[in-house]
Amino acid sequence: MSSKPLMLSRAVFTALLLALLPQAARAQEGSRAPEPVGIEAELAQRAEAQFVLGDVVGALGTHALLEGALTGSARSASRDALWRALNALPSSTDFSAVTEPVAQGWVELMQLTRSAAPLAAYESWRQRHPDHPGESQIAAGLAAVVTPAASGQRVALLLPLTGPLAAAGKAIQAGVEAARSRAGSQAPGILAFDTGNGLDAAISAAVAQGATAVIGPLRKEDVALFAGQSVALPTIALNYLDADRAPPAGLTPFGLAPEDEARAAANHAVGRSLLRAVVLSQEGDWGSRAAAAFKAQFELRGGIVLGAESYAAQTVDFTKQLKRLLGISYSETRGEKLAATGIKAELQPVPRGDLDVVFLAARSAQVKLIWPQMRYLRAGRIATYATATAADAGNKDLGQLHVCDAPWRIETRGQIAALRGELATVNPRTADTQRLFALGFDAYELARRVSANALLPAETMSGLTGALVLEADGAVHRHLDCAPLYSPRDAAVANDTGE
Repeated sequence: MSSKPLMLSRAVFTALLLALLPQAARAQEGSRAPEPVGIEAELAQRAEAQFVLGDVVGALGTHALLEGALTGSARSASRDALWRALNALPSSTDFSAVTEPVAQGWVELMQLTRSAAPLAAYESWRQRHPDHPGESQIAAGLAAVVTPAASGQRVALLLPLTGPLAAAGKAIQAGVEAARSRAGSQAPGILAFDTGNGLDAAISAAVAQGATAVIGPLRKEDVALFAGQSVALPTIALNYLDADRAPPAGLTPFGLAPEDEARAAANHAVGRSLLRAVVLSQEGDWGSRAAAAFKAQFELRGGIVLGAESYAAQTVDFTKQLKRLLGISYSETRGEKLAATGIKAELQPVPRGDLDVVFLAARSAQVKLIWPQMRYLRAGRIATYATATAADAGNKDLGQLHVCDAPWRIETRGQIAALRGELATVNPRTADTQRLFALGFDAYELARRVSANALLPAETMSGLTGALVLEADGAVHRHLDCAPLYSPRDAAVANDTGE
């Protein structure tokens, strides 16, 4: 991502701002002008748009204007918004064009928190940037640094280490142990308990052995049971409760939800000004949740979902669903009517011309079939996004398909890529267990923070599974980036052209 400012005409800029506003908060298309808003609200919307477009310098400049225009809680909220936006940027973002001193201070502070810098580094930052507005953002980070865990602190892992989910449990355990090994001698120790023999027994053993915090359980059903028990320990659960059930005090759900990937796809597409989409999803709970999350976020950002289709898990021929979504059935019907009147016409698939995006809530086995069929129907040039598991079977036939996945899986440079190299001997080999390894790694850091009361609402933590945010529902959610896949042929072309 480049931080070079982008010059926009007033009309284009206004259109972009409207795309960023919730659909319910603006006038219906073409019916009336937007409601007037204050200059502060306009500046905040401008900053958000600039971050989406990659104009980091412009966004920091706009926030500098807000700093002077706002006071009290409004100014604090603006600083919080800037902090979240900076932490959500990919680690590959180029900040070399940021030269204004206050803006540089924000960038340096963000880089310190991402690298888990020691206290001395924060003190040096304070000396270089006295009275900086970002001072309030480092309190939680400093609390974790200056309050080392007592030697008696131990985190209990409640994981399935036997039975059908043993591979998943062991991958998570490996990630937790890797995080512990890098956290220093004062970090909490680890106690592992197998939930394969029953959740109650594992909880009782953890409490009896003096656990001071909990990571787990993993199964959604076990998280629901755990939430109903009176376990007075800070807990990072590795799955989510039903949407209508709030977590009890002390329980923080965190996991690899497909909804996070779907929302990331929606945000990425809108950020590219792709505002008309169709959705193809697998039948059942997993696919319907991902499809609903994409639609809600896409429409919240100003996009329009023009159609949706679903398919059974065992489907191998997606022609009917794709033709209906892409408008090819209409084109074929029109050709047949022309032929019936004696007009000869060469019938070729022609996707509808008003379509910008296809979102696939699909597993890898299905995507390996869907993507070639889309190309056959001449829809390969439509921007197509898929959930993370789409690429698990390899990139051979998926060139240019966008996937929204954990940084641990898709980042090829920067700190996370370097860490992946360092941990290569303990990082599992399969894609799904690699994500679970990253889940365990991040869960350990979250457990440390909740134990120190240093996990704050709306604060962003840069993790291996994404930019992690404790949101209003009391759960930690992942904010993800999306990247195109490259087939061997694509990679060869890129190497030949020097890309």
